[in-house]
Amino acid sequence: MKTLYLVQTILTVFLLLIQQILSGCAMTASKGIINEDAGLSDRYIFRDKCSKCHELPDIEAYPYSPDDWAKIVDSMLEAKEAEQHISMEEAKEIKSFLRRHSILNHPPLPNKREE
Repeated sequence: MKTLYLVQTILTVFLLLIQQILSGCAMTASKGIINEDAGLSDRYIFRDKCSKCHELPDIEAYPYSPDDWAKIVDSMLEAKEAEQHISMEEAKEIKSFLRRHSILNHPPLPNKREE
């Protein structure tokens, strides 16, 4: 009887240890997604916020430079009143995502005031 109790206790402790290890791994993974891996975080913000007002663009299909994308986001915030739905911090994340995925070798779009 003592042996059975000892085996159950060891098994319980072992299972609790495994649970704690798995729980710690899950927390570390989620922190990485939210805090450390901005690529995933800003991708989700881009998808979530921008898709509320329009179809998401195929970023690589547009020959825009990183600065072009930033100007486009700014113009949407102003002209389309997107600031009601997108915070300034979220706009920064969206610009960061678009900058990373833009075609870098394309010359900037002409400024509308210069035309």
